[in-house]
Amino acid sequence: MKFRFKLGDFLLGLGTFIVIVLSIVLWIFIMTSDQRFSNIGQQNQENTTKEQVRNRSVKSLYDLYIPTTSYGFSNGNLCQLYDSKNNLTLEFTKEIKKAKAVNKIKKIVHSQARYQEYLNSPEYVQLVYPDEITFSLFNQLNQSANDDREFNRFFVSKSNHWIYLGNDQNNEIYQIKIKGANFDRLRKYAQNAKSKSPVRLVRLREGYSPFYSREIDGKVYSYLTNHQSYSYFVSRLLGTSGVTSKTNKNGQTIYSLSYYTRLKVPAPKSGEHNYLYTHYEKNKIPSATSRLLDSVYYVHQLGLTEQDLRFFDADGSNVSYLNYIEGIPVFLNKHDLQVKTTFSTDSINVAFNSINFQIPIPFDGQTKTIKLTQDVVDELASHGLKQDDIQRIVIGFTTEKDSSSHGLINLVPTYYVKAYDEWKSVSEWEKQDLTAYRKFSESVTSGEAK
Repeated sequence: MKFRFKLGDFLLGLGTFIVIVLSIVLWIFIMTSDQRFSNIGQQNQENTTKEQVRNRSVKSLYDLYIPTTSYGFSNGNLCQLYDSKNNLTLEFTKEIKKAKAVNKIKKIVHSQARYQEYLNSPEYVQLVYPDEITFSLFNQLNQSANDDREFNRFFVSKSNHWIYLGNDQNNEIYQIKIKGANFDRLRKYAQNAKSKSPVRLVRLREGYSPFYSREIDGKVYSYLTNHQSYSYFVSRLLGTSGVTSKTNKNGQTIYSLSYYTRLKVPAPKSGEHNYLYTHYEKNKIPSATSRLLDSVYYVHQLGLTEQDLRFFDADGSNVSYLNYIEGIPVFLNKHDLQVKTTFSTDSINVAFNSINFQIPIPFDGQTKTIKLTQDVVDELASHGLKQDDIQRIVIGFTTEKDSSSHGLINLVPTYYVKAYDEWKSVSEWEKQDLTAYRKFSESVTSGEAK
């Protein structure tokens, strides 16, 4: 009897084990074969990943959202400062990460005259973003978790206990009392910066741009580059299973995952490296802070080399990034941006270029003369693009292929102008028929007036 009792227990346990194993196998089969369940899982995973990015160490945010230009006074003149060895913007970022707000943000300036006094005061070192970001990105400086007020300029005084945040668009300056930061080294770097280019800050449609008061011999740099393969991006953005593909008449291939996500890949023989990733979802356009944060998520998803990638432009529902080399933004294919994320009510589109700047070639002494900014603006006016139409103007690198070596790119400095919400080089604007642009601008203006 004893032996029979033990055998019965064994058979009962074995049967239970087999039932459990079959249940697990059946569950796995259902989850992996039903595309609807797969898509739900994908969307939940994406939402979770976005939250992880939002809650991740602020390192990634400070890598992408870093001031790109520094200003200070030298011999009584306002100058744009740059030093490749003692990087002012990185030094500032290192200290501002340590800073904690002692009190609430207080508005102290709200007039153009007072704002310009700060811009032209030798009391401050200025660290400037190319476009506005929100207070909420700097949680340690802000006692309000959801603050979509914007700024683009830090004013660092001679005190380590106060920091000032300026908004070029509305001429507002905010004051915050802080602790934990020491800007003594930043001020020393500013005083001893190797490059000090005299400028005056001129108000254009989107804020203040530096107008250089003397010609500059801009260096021409060269880089060895490569491009990630299309399969790399298909795998990162769509995964490795359930992906379908279709090639259109232009030779572009569109890879799709269910009905919600797709990636348009350039034609293999086109020599182009521009991709378009689209994720369809019904939603309202996110707030300014959410757009800035969500675009970071997509930059991480792309897997691009982020060492020199910086926030560059936030225009309505768009957030864009460019590579910065030697403190200067790099425009691709004449005027393309490296990453541009566009938010709409039914989709999110991420246009990006797969280029990687790998190895810098030693500088060979080649330079290009950069004209006075006002002379360039006057030339554009003679071609029909008036100063009142210009939103921003910057010195940027245009990319040129070097005929001596495959994969070698020359970075040639030139002026880039944003007008009618488009970035183009000065030479491109001079060749452009502006009639359609003006008509469209006038129609938008009249529509807003109504």
